[in-house]
Amino acid sequence: MRRTPIALLLSLMALASLGVQAQRQPPRPSPPPDPAPAPAVNQQARVSLGELLFNERRLSASGQQACASCHDSRQGHADPAGRFLPLGGPALDQQGLRSSPSLRYLDQAGAFSVDAQGRARGGLFWDGRANSRAEQARGPLFAPKEMANASPADLVQRLRATPLYGSLLGLYNLGAAPTDAAVVDAVADALALYQARDPDYHPFNSKFDQVQEGRASFTAAEARGLAAFNDPQRGNCASCHSSQPRGNGVRALFTDFSYHALAVPRNISQATADPTFFDLGLCGPGRSDLLARTQLCGRFKVPTLRNVALTAPYMHNARFNTLEEVVSFYATRDTDPTRWYPTVNGQVQRFNDLPVAYQANVERRAPFAPLPGNRARLSPQDVSDIVAFLRTLTDAPQ
Repeated sequence: MRRTPIALLLSLMALASLGVQAQRQPPRPSPPPDPAPAPAVNQQARVSLGELLFNERRLSASGQQACASCHDSRQGHADPAGRFLPLGGPALDQQGLRSSPSLRYLDQAGAFSVDAQGRARGGLFWDGRANSRAEQARGPLFAPKEMANASPADLVQRLRATPLYGSLLGLYNLGAAPTDAAVVDAVADALALYQARDPDYHPFNSKFDQVQEGRASFTAAEARGLAAFNDPQRGNCASCHSSQPRGNGVRALFTDFSYHALAVPRNISQATADPTFFDLGLCGPGRSDLLARTQLCGRFKVPTLRNVALTAPYMHNARFNTLEEVVSFYATRDTDPTRWYPTVNGQVQRFNDLPVAYQANVERRAPFAPLPGNRARLSPQDVSDIVAFLRTLTDAPQ
């Protein structure tokens, strides 16, 4: 959605005012209302409120950070251009642990689960610890290194200082003195509705989509890139980032919401500079309920590749700055490890951001598995072509 905040706020205040007045006026005879239009209007007003909450910096302990600070609409609702997470916390001096994945195209993620074969799937965040958009929305609001509200009461106090508080009470029929828990539930619901209903979060209007609709054509490089992307003996990218429609009218999402250990090199310039610390993805530190399932340690969620050209830096630890680096890592991680990992006393420290005990979890199939003679499955031309294809997944401006 693209509206001025003032226009949005005035509309919401009017709707909320009508709701409050209706509660205070004595009942009077009237024809039974048509139930269909009222919920639709209310839902759309809640979506609009969610958009304002998403951009409201005053909901943070610093007063300077909003959801939009880490999920920039100009960058596919991921990290601001070229940055690894804006500093957060009450004084805006705390560095977060993981990069902010795109909030787009998450509607089909489903709740987190582990099947009988031990394969994890679904959920939100890099470690799947949230099972819904509303649950995900709560996380940054109370994370000490992000918006850093100390408690629900702390958040509600900040919300009361904004014009959005009255709109929230009216649109969610909370009455004049709601509990803090009820207000936080309403905030999370409005944020979730905004992301689920606003077309900006799932426009399906990229060049790739236009080609599928017969309204555009790939260049030669883009077509070669898609072929290498889909080829199970070369890129094998589509095995996790499916380029095929999911069925039931859902277009290709370029993720299957699964989890994999890729052995991304340690990023010593970020939060993992401490050599004794390891981010184990599904095994923590964001969650602790899977520690006993050691086959999941080091695994992170497969993100959508839609808008990937906008969402640098890449990987959970922001180790790579360009798409060329990412695809080259896939191509040469195992054939040329010295390109990616440090050498100490003549020994390459392969998989240096994962304890040895969990390195058996690292993905070994194509494109990582070398061909005979230690040859990479992707040539430099393949790398260039795949990057050209990935750039066709960028949403057109709304």
